[in-house]
Amino acid sequence: MYLRNRTFFFKVMGILKQGVFLCLGLIVFSNIQSWLTPRLPVVIDGYYHPAFKRVFDKFKSNLESGLEKGAGLAVYHRGVLVVDIWGGYADLEASRPWEKDTISIGFSTTKGVAAIMVAKMVEKGLLDYKRLVMDYWPEFGQNGKDNVTVEMLLSHQAGLAALDEPISLFEFRDNPEKVEKMLASQKPIWPPGTAHGYHAATYGSYVDVLLKKVDPKGRDTAQIFYEDFAKEYDLDMFMNTPLDQYYRVTRLYGEPQWKVLIQSFIIPRYRPLFFTMLTDPDSIVARALKSIIEFTNIKVEMHNNPSLRNIPCSCCYGTGAARGFAKIYSILANGGQYEGKQLLTKESIYKLTETISSGHDLTIGSVTGFSRGTATKPNSLGYPVLGHTGHGGQNAYADLKNEIGMAYLTNHISVYGTGDDPRYVSLEEEVYAALKDYVKTLKKS
Repeated sequence: MYLRNRTFFFKVMGILKQGVFLCLGLIVFSNIQSWLTPRLPVVIDGYYHPAFKRVFDKFKSNLESGLEKGAGLAVYHRGVLVVDIWGGYADLEASRPWEKDTISIGFSTTKGVAAIMVAKMVEKGLLDYKRLVMDYWPEFGQNGKDNVTVEMLLSHQAGLAALDEPISLFEFRDNPEKVEKMLASQKPIWPPGTAHGYHAATYGSYVDVLLKKVDPKGRDTAQIFYEDFAKEYDLDMFMNTPLDQYYRVTRLYGEPQWKVLIQSFIIPRYRPLFFTMLTDPDSIVARALKSIIEFTNIKVEMHNNPSLRNIPCSCCYGTGAARGFAKIYSILANGGQYEGKQLLTKESIYKLTETISSGHDLTIGSVTGFSRGTATKPNSLGYPVLGHTGHGGQNAYADLKNEIGMAYLTNHISVYGTGDDPRYVSLEEEVYAALKDYVKTLKKS
C-alpha cells in the first residue's frame, strides 16, 4: 500500500511539474513578440487641479510600469472638473496616442446610463416602475411573463438572463420585428420575481425595445440619448459608436486567452464563475453568453467592427470620453441640475440608489445587488455609489455623499469587471486621498 501511494504521489507531482513547465512555456512564447518589439514612448496629458497631483502621478506610474497601456480618467467634484487625464495608446499598431477627444467603449457601464434614460421616461409619465412591461409591450406578456413589472426587468428579476434561440446584433438592425417577436416569446428561466440573476447580455435587448415603444417619436436608444441627453447636457458620449465618430475611437485589445484562463482561476471572486462556464454548458451563465451571437466569441477584438459598434445596445455599446461618463454622473451627484436644467429630480436619483434585488445571483453564482438598472455594489473604498461597472476594467458612477462623478475607461481589456481592476483601484484610492486635501482648500477659500 505504501509503495502504491508513493507511486501515485510521484505521478501527480510529475503531472503538476509538466503543467508548470507548459504554463511557463506559454508565457515565454506569448511574450516573445512583445519583448522583441521596441516599446513605444510613454504619453500622458490632460488637466488636474493641483490638489489631485497624486492621481496624475499614479496614472503616470501605471503607464511607465506597463500596468496601464491606454486609458482615460475623469473626476468631477460638485460639478467642477478636477481631473481629466488620458495616456497610453488608442491604437498600438498605428502608434496613435490616447488624446483629449478619444472615445472608448464603456461595456456594461452603458447599463447605468440606460437606467438614467428609463428614469427620465418615468418622470415624463411615459413609464411607471410598478406597472407591467406588457402594459407597454402587450406581446411580452406571454409564456409566464405576465407578472413582470418594469422594476423587475431593470433589477434582473425577470428570469430572462439567457435566450433559447441566439440572436445576432445585426438582426436588431436589419430585422427588428423578428427580434421583438423572439424576445417577447422567451420563457423565463425562473419564475419572475422569485430570484435575480445578472442579465449581462439581454438587459439591453429588452430595455432598448421598451424605450422605443414608449418614446412618443419612436426613436431608438441612440437617438433618444443623443437628442435628450448628450446635446442638452453637453456630454461627449453615445449609446453606440456612430460611424462618423469612429475616427477617434480606441482599438480594443484583449489579453491572450491562456492568460485570461489562468487569471480566472487565480482570482477567487471569478474562479467559481469561470469554472461553471467551462464545465457546465447548460448553466445560466454559459447560456447567457451564447444568447447574443457576437458575445459568444470571447475575443474582444471582434468588437472593433465599426458596423457592429454602430448598433445601439444598452447592455454594452455606450461609447464616449471618460469625461462624458463622469459628467452625467456628476450631474446626478449634485441634485440632477445643470445650467438651469433638471436632468433628474432628487426623488428619481434616490430611486436609482435603492436596492431592489440582492443576494445569491443565479447567473453569476455569487452575491450581487441591483437597483432599477444600476448596480448597488459599493466602490473599492466602501462608499455607496450610483452607477455600473463594465467588462475589462471600465467604471462610471456618482458618489452622492462626496458629490463626485467619476469614470475610468480603458481599451486594454482585462479579466476584471466588477470595479476591482488593479489599474482602476489604484487611481480611485488616490482620488479619495486627494479629495480630503481638496475639500480643505475649498473651506479655506
